Order: sequence, then structure tokens, then C-alpha cells
Amino acid sequence: MTYIIGELFKKGIAMELIDRVVKAREYKAEVYRELHENPINLDELFDAVTGTIRHQYVGFPHKQQYYTPAEYHTYVFTHFRYQDLTYEMLVRSLHQFIGDLHDRHIKLLCDDWIDYRNLAMKYRVRATEDTLYVTSADPETGLMAGDKILQIQGMTPQKVRKLTRNNCFYSRYPERELWGGYLRMAESLLVEHADGKRETMRMKLFPASEHVLSPSQAYPISFWQIPCKNGSAVCLQLQRMDSEVISNICQKYKDEIAHAALLILDLRRCIGGDEGAGWELFPYLIDKETSLQELLGDEGSYVLCTKENCALRISQLQTYAQQLASLDSGEPADKEALAMIESEIRFYRENMGKGLTFRPADSIDDENITPASEAPARIVVLTDTFCENEGEQFVSMCRRCGKKVTLLGRPTMGTLDYDDNINLQVHPHMTLSYPIRMTKAAHDGRGISEKGIAPDIYIPWTPDEIHRDILLERTLGL
Repeated sequence: MTYIIGELFKKGIAMELIDRVVKAREYKAEVYRELHENPINLDELFDAVTGTIRHQYVGFPHKQQYYTPAEYHTYVFTHFRYQDLTYEMLVRSLHQFIGDLHDRHIKLLCDDWIDYRNLAMKYRVRATEDTLYVTSADPETGLMAGDKILQIQGMTPQKVRKLTRNNCFYSRYPERELWGGYLRMAESLLVEHADGKRETMRMKLFPASEHVLSPSQAYPISFWQIPCKNGSAVCLQLQRMDSEVISNICQKYKDEIAHAALLILDLRRCIGGDEGAGWELFPYLIDKETSLQELLGDEGSYVLCTKENCALRISQLQTYAQQLASLDSGEPADKEALAMIESEIRFYRENMGKGLTFRPADSIDDENITPASEAPARIVVLTDTFCENEGEQFVSMCRRCGKKVTLLGRPTMGTLDYDDNINLQVHPHMTLSYPIRMTKAAHDGRGISEKGIAPDIYIPWTPDEIHRDILLERTLGL
């Protein structure tokens, strides 16, 4: 009897193991089904991405120290060989490979269903050497501002940096690191709350499409007044460069701005937007007559005119011209726009295959700007890592306004060196977008990539800033 029971017990365990293996295989088959049913020529895909970055991306000579495709190639092909590669794993590897280049202009654009970046992360963090601090959080995450994230998926921030060779966060300085992309993949966090209690939290991942905020909600523009040393300070918080909204504020509060003792322009989290937004503020900022061209500081640029780049750009411009000419609006075609497109096409035709080609500064309708008769005596521009694109361009123009302007805070993102993106479809679900133009400053070794525009008064970030606006306090005390 004991023998029979023992055999039945063994058979039960064996059946349980078999059932577990069968379920695991079924799960694996479902997870990896898409890639097996619609296989990708991985060699062609990797050749297209790596070859384009190496030969068509204008910033490659400055970024090649970060160019390490071999390890991503090994990772992807190993998983493919063992039949446990998914589209998501492939795309994540390509994103991280591209992110290693430390240039936020070069991007892999993917269909939502395969792109982990289309998950919403409902909290923000700021890094120190050994900890991630939550700076803001949606209540449903269970996190609160001031919480410390000690581990992500069981790894400390130092270990994550080591495994990624410090290349996944667009900077090797903790204060400037961007952890959002990495944390979108994190389902487990070890958190220490304000009371010292630690807990392992399971983080829910949300489809970004279900939580889309309007620009005005996600990146507000606001005006307020606050007492300062010598009277009243006016603060404009610009989280996006929106020409219409900023112009309306400037018109509505022109008297308050003109008579303020201090004007504060807060661009700490400015994502960019419209070129030209906020330029009506310059009469308040300059201390002598100047020109728009001087404030822009455009020295010209260098365009990487390979045969491939020129052919792709010409094709895209021709398509756009055809669309513009065939608009069924009842109005005559925009001859000025069509002439500009034809001029662009001519440039690329004439320089096709010539490689890096200098292009003089774009012609603009220059204008003289005269100081306002009534204006704040002092202007402080608040900056931080998260200021980029047109926001960063506005900061660079403010710096050229003269001695009245002081930049306070931390260096900006450093996104001005490379621009003029071109899109290349590398797969039916994936497009590689990369810049083909660099500024003359970047070409001459004076670029700001990975460094940003340095403030006149640098104040390092500390966790105290989560609950106190230290930069604003410092500004009001000047």
C-alpha cells in the first residue's frame, strides 16, 4: 500500500510538472507569437539603424565614443536564437542603443503597440548618487513627493548605472539624469517614505493614450506677482513656448511688467514650442538698442549632404510641395512657401554627395529692438536641465540681451547643437528620425550638447527643493 501511494504521489508530482511545463510553453508561444508569425530580417534592420547613425547622422563624429551596437546586437540575436525575443524587447534594445548617444534629437518612432515608451509614468524623480527622489506623483501611484526610491526591480541606482554604463539617462551627472524612460519599464520599486518605513511597491503601468493631457494642462504658462526687496516682482512661468498665449499675457499685464522692480522668467521645465514666442519681452530685457539678428546669434550651420540624405530630403520636399499646390481650399497656392521649398530642393541638388557643407545663416526680416522706456531694473531667468529646444533657444537669446539679465539655476538640456531632422523608415513599424544639421559652434568645438547653457549663478539641486522653491527664494533675495 505504501508503495502504491508513493507511486501515485510521484505520478501526481510528475503530472503537475508536466502541466506546468505545458502551460509555460503555451504562455511562451503566445508571448512570442507575433514575431514568429511575422518574422523580421534582423540583419537588415540592424544594418539600417547602425549604418544610418554611423554615416548619415550629423552628430556621429562627436558621439562615436558612445556608439556600442555590438552588445545590443548580441542581446537581440541571442534571444532570437532561443525563440524568446519579442517586438517589445527588440524595440527596447534599439531605444537604449540610440539613447546611449546622448542626443535627444535622434529617435526611434514606433507603433504604439510595440513601444514601451507609450506607457505613462505618473510620477517624476530627481537623482542623487545613491537615491531617486520622487518630486511629484499622482495619488493613485501610492507615491508622495519626498519618497526615496532605493531600488528599481531589485537594483540600486548605482547598479543600474553600472549595468547600462551610465549611458541610458542622457547624462553621467546624477543631477542631470533623465530616468523617465527607464522607469516606464519598472513594475517593482523599493521605497522609503517620509516616516522611514520601507515597502516594496508594485507599480501599475498605464497606456499613455488613456492619460493624454492638453498642452495647457501638461505644460502651463502662468503669470503672478510677489513682493521682493525693492517692490514687486513679476513672474512668468513658461513651460512651453506658445506664441499666442505668451503674447496675450504680455499684452494683458504690460503695465505690471513695465513697472516691476524684478522680472522673473521661469523656464526650468520648458519643453519648447514656437520659435519666436516671447520675443516681445526683449525690449524689457535689453540695455541698449540691438537687432534681432544679434540676439539670435545665428552663425550659420553645417549640413551633412550625403547622397542618401539629399535624396531623402528632396523626395520629402517634393511631396510636400505637391500637397501644398493641390490644396482644395479655393485659395491660390502659397507662392512664397512654394518658392522656399524650391530653394531648399535646389540646395540639396547642388550639394548632393558633398558631405559636410557649410550653409550661411538663414535670411530673416531683421529689425532693430529699442529698450522700453519703462522696464524692470533686473531680470532673472530661471533654468534647469529640463529646459530644451525653443525654450533653450529663448534662454540663449536672453543671455545676449545684456547686463540686466542674470541666469540662475542649473544648465539647460543642451539640445541646440543638432537639428533639422529627417525620417527614414527602417521597418514597417519603425522610423528612425535623425538630425542632419549642426551649428557652427558645435562644428568648431563650442557646442553645448551634454553641457547645456550654464547659468551665471549655479545652485546645485538638493532634496530640499522638493518642498521649497529654493531658486525663487534665492532670486527674491538678490
